[in-house]
Amino acid sequence: MAVWLLLLVAVASLLYYYVWRRLSYWKARGIPEVDPSFPLGDLKGVGSTRGFNDLLDDAYGRARGKSSTVGLYFLVSPALVVADLDLAKQILVKDFNLFHDRGMYVNERDDPLSGHLFSIGGERWRYLRNKLSPTFTSGKIKSMFTTIREIGDEFLATFDKCIAQGEAIDIKLLCQCFTCDVVGSCAFGLQCNSLKNGGSKLLEIGDKVFRQSPLRMVYSVAIGTFPALSRALRLPALPGEVSAFFRPLVRSTVEHREQNAIERPDFLNLLIQLKNKGTVEESEVREGLEKLTLDEVSAQAFVFFFAGFETSSTTLSFALFELANNPTIQERVRAEVLEKLKLHDGKITYDALKEMTYLDQVINETLRLYTPVPQLFRVANESYHISSCNLTVEKGTMVLIPVHSYHHDPDLFPEPYRFDPDRFAPESIKTRHSHAFMPFGEGPRNCIGMRFGLLEVKFGVVQVLSKLRVTVHERTTVPLRMSKTSGFPEAEGGIWLNAARL
Repeated sequence: MAVWLLLLVAVASLLYYYVWRRLSYWKARGIPEVDPSFPLGDLKGVGSTRGFNDLLDDAYGRARGKSSTVGLYFLVSPALVVADLDLAKQILVKDFNLFHDRGMYVNERDDPLSGHLFSIGGERWRYLRNKLSPTFTSGKIKSMFTTIREIGDEFLATFDKCIAQGEAIDIKLLCQCFTCDVVGSCAFGLQCNSLKNGGSKLLEIGDKVFRQSPLRMVYSVAIGTFPALSRALRLPALPGEVSAFFRPLVRSTVEHREQNAIERPDFLNLLIQLKNKGTVEESEVREGLEKLTLDEVSAQAFVFFFAGFETSSTTLSFALFELANNPTIQERVRAEVLEKLKLHDGKITYDALKEMTYLDQVINETLRLYTPVPQLFRVANESYHISSCNLTVEKGTMVLIPVHSYHHDPDLFPEPYRFDPDRFAPESIKTRHSHAFMPFGEGPRNCIGMRFGLLEVKFGVVQVLSKLRVTVHERTTVPLRMSKTSGFPEAEGGIWLNAARL
């Protein structure tokens, strides 16, 4: 009995020493840190009493103006927060070859959908990025615009229905339905009918992906912190019902198109070309090109759909809220919209949208205030010395770029919680650091679907403001209270608007 007791004490002592050493990692290197505690590190309360943005804002605030970096702990794993824009630029752009991976958990054997462009690293990322980049050219996106415009008519009809019935409009749900239908059609040629039915199965699956419980958030952090062990245990990155729904959907759609020689101007058609020919460029068709597998097609379709519809619906709903809450700005946008549409026979065209520069400022200010991707993750591919704080970042260390914190820094954006599109007037942009505003990331690993997402949001705003005037309904809590449980910007109690025909 005494031997077992001694053994237990020894194991407990070793465990205590290991944890103490891990949670003293940054202090031992002279780097300021937050307030870690066992077993969650700095994640205590995240997802319940505070959001992940709150954690990074706290860390950034402790370092701002004092240190270029600050340390955090995810469970017992140290992570470094970059509090200096020059260092962020160095990591994202100049030294990208040393920080090209995001450190996301990928397990393609047991969860093929996890092997998508956003998560994978190394040479596989370079290969897929090069393959997929031609699918997001201006010409390819322009060919999808007719589809967006058709769904825009249904979007407007839903507003008219609410107006006729005297109902408040749940603008986040309505924007989700719109972007779900757009991306579903442009990605797969699917008629999701979310606008007609007030929702769809794809929206339900989207909630499983993006609205995680606190326990699921800890699970995601744990598998990312211990990837080798998690793969050995065959742990999936995504909830099982997501894969069970999505993989058969893509497989059946691909088989139907191939068997019936169906071609559509959408993203899935381009992925099928990569699967069958290894390229989307006819001039490059030749023997020996590496081709995508069906699982790789499914994974890329998955990330395009879910990342595309959620980020776009978030931006569109907050843009419409801010326009409703700032009638003077709304009228200025409407004046520009109507002026540009007159030059294009009153029609919303791809070229007309490109000419709406003040609308661009409004959308950029929305992206600043309600950043859909509020932090960027990178992993050091080898040891990296930061001279500003005399720190050598060890290989494998997670590095975070706190984009949300930059976007709300009063030194960069005075009165950061005030909605002011003039911050993005050309003369104002010139006065700021080049990396003060990064809603789509920066460097070679920036968002590949940026232009499509912006087009979708601009179209949605123009479709509404060209026909309707929007105001804030009394059910909306103003100022908005942001949810602590969502990984995306989300207002507690929802955003409710009124609409009236012009």
